[in-house]
Amino acid sequence: MKKYSFKEALPVWEKGEDKSMNYHLVFRSIIAKKENVVVAVSASNMYQMFVNGVMVEEGPARAGHGYYRVDEINITKYLTKEENVVAFFVAGYYVENFYLIKQPSFFCCEIIADGEVIASTGKRGFVAKYNGERIRKVARFSYQRAFSEYYVLNGENQDFIMNVDARFKEVVLEETEHKSFLTRGVPYPKYDRVSVDKAVAKGTVLFRNELANTERHPMLNRFVTPTFDCEGYALDDVEFINSDEVEKGIYTKTEDVNAPFEPTALDSDEYIVYKFKCINCGFIKLEVEASEDCQLLCAFDELDVDGDVDTQRLPSTIASIIWSFKAGKYTLIANEPYSVHYMKLINRSAGKLKINYAGMIEYKFPLDVKPLNSGNENLDKIYLAAVETFRQNTLDIYMDCASRERAGWLCDSFFTSRVEKALTGKSLVEKNFLENFLMPESFKYIEKGMLPMCYPADFPSGEFIPNWAMWYVLELEEYFGRTGDRELVDMAKKKVFELLQYFEEFENEDGLLEKLRNWIFVEWSPANDFVRDVSYPTNMLYARMLEAVGKLYDSKYFEKAKKIKEVINKQSFFDGFYHDHAMREEDGTLRVVKKDITETCQYYAFYMGCATKETKPELFKTLIEDFGAKRSKTGKWAEIHPSNVFIGNYLRLDILCREKLYDEILVDVEGFFTHMQERTGTLWELLTTGGTCCHGFASHVIVWLHTIFNKPGAF
Repeated sequence: MKKYSFKEALPVWEKGEDKSMNYHLVFRSIIAKKENVVVAVSASNMYQMFVNGVMVEEGPARAGHGYYRVDEINITKYLTKEENVVAFFVAGYYVENFYLIKQPSFFCCEIIADGEVIASTGKRGFVAKYNGERIRKVARFSYQRAFSEYYVLNGENQDFIMNVDARFKEVVLEETEHKSFLTRGVPYPKYDRVSVDKAVAKGTVLFRNELANTERHPMLNRFVTPTFDCEGYALDDVEFINSDEVEKGIYTKTEDVNAPFEPTALDSDEYIVYKFKCINCGFIKLEVEASEDCQLLCAFDELDVDGDVDTQRLPSTIASIIWSFKAGKYTLIANEPYSVHYMKLINRSAGKLKINYAGMIEYKFPLDVKPLNSGNENLDKIYLAAVETFRQNTLDIYMDCASRERAGWLCDSFFTSRVEKALTGKSLVEKNFLENFLMPESFKYIEKGMLPMCYPADFPSGEFIPNWAMWYVLELEEYFGRTGDRELVDMAKKKVFELLQYFEEFENEDGLLEKLRNWIFVEWSPANDFVRDVSYPTNMLYARMLEAVGKLYDSKYFEKAKKIKEVINKQSFFDGFYHDHAMREEDGTLRVVKKDITETCQYYAFYMGCATKETKPELFKTLIEDFGAKRSKTGKWAEIHPSNVFIGNYLRLDILCREKLYDEILVDVEGFFTHMQERTGTLWELLTTGGTCCHGFASHVIVWLHTIFNKPGAF
């Protein structure tokens, strides 16, 4: 970890409000036009920086509990006036979630010109106001993220970030407790401006005072109503639930538009649906003009339902923003990044609403990638979809998805880390990602010795995935192979051996893990139903983890891994297949469940080294010839539960790559991913649309295609 020290700035927040939920401030400094001006900035959650009203940056990069990374941004080119307003919208969510961890709110910033500090928080040149335009008492965006966005605009914020003579009520700031700062460590995102591709449909809406469907979707109650594991405002205190506001409308499509974007005037209670070229990630930006007082509802999704945005299609998020404002012209920019393919704008007013611009400020990894040029147009499109998927889910850490969670999940990261190396030749994001897990001495809520399933994150439910902790060690092994970074490997040693000690308590008389606690995760398929009491895929992974420990730290663990593999082969493999699990009978005997066999279990066996094509040639031949993408058409081996994308199909493809079975890989890649790139231009969490449709690990397709077509790889 590389420490960072501000020259002068102190961390500050409004007095008495650093532990207030969903509390937002706007800071600013007025500076003269100078050369070589750099802003150094950090915050507990998120800041969004504007210079003279132009959005410049969002940050900071995330760190583990007790640490905060610092951004350094050169803003010289934005200083176009003699007096320039440098402003920051700063979020203080202060709720437990998987995205922006719960820590007391603060903001720390200094502006440096030619090496000299000209403004600094806690010292000179900065003032702040309360962001009263953003409504505090709203519902969460999702269980995994913080609060949704609802605004009642009065012009004060816009004046504050653009006008040096703005009038406002200044809040009293106080220095917060000491903070431990670190350098950013990773590249800064790319902020391209993109318009929607086209208008899809228009229609009318009839608003009622209650939900059109009479009741809220039950899944929303997980994070709309506060519970022990999901902080928020009590339902009686909530002023607005965005999804409820949208769903109070009864929508009638009147026109299929299917035309490129052009400025459009919506009549009273009229809506329009726009589409981006593919799923895109960033900050929704709109330029509108209202003839009357207006409530603009913006609902969005990764998929359409018959040319419309259905807020109940995937009710794990409240995917909507609402702005209320007086008649006039407005530039509206979301404070948080979202994943959007289809966007529905609804004019709830008595007058017209002219939409002069609808688009997004992208929030992506800074990367320009050349086409694959494989000679197969479909493969080339799948490759570009994988690149798009990587760029949206790799910023300060590796994320599972850019929409519902934006969380740093283990196992997902094992695959995404290879893509970073393949596309950039470096492992900068991976270093940050792995390093974050090592920052706190222990993790609140989860059992001692265990690593979190995703991080930085909070887990008031106490939930963890023991399998994912094992994948951390596997990734650490590959990271060392990619970088030779012994320092980080040594930093991780204490936590790795605490993890080993944790697992030892669950070893049975055969040396296998039995009756592990919490969420045992093998794959999103029936494989996750067959994990009690002894999960053989989990033990295959355990043996492979021990081999990684042997390579990184102590060779004695190789022998332990070997014995576990021998036991697995003796117990689990018979009748031509590996069986998923064994149950402990009342008389104490361990009985393998003969009927529970999954395709994914077979891939675990080969991937983790319990089987090879030499030791299990018939099974290997069967997997290659009868399974994979073609199996859904042939219907062979109906009694073997099929794999899903995560992670069975990926293990399969990686096994094929190890064996240089490139023709088989190409068949599977087209079979698994063609429908994804055709529909969304990205790669999905699942084979179907039941999950998120831009999932970071899925970009690993790039590594296989690079290998086949002799491009730079991960190894």
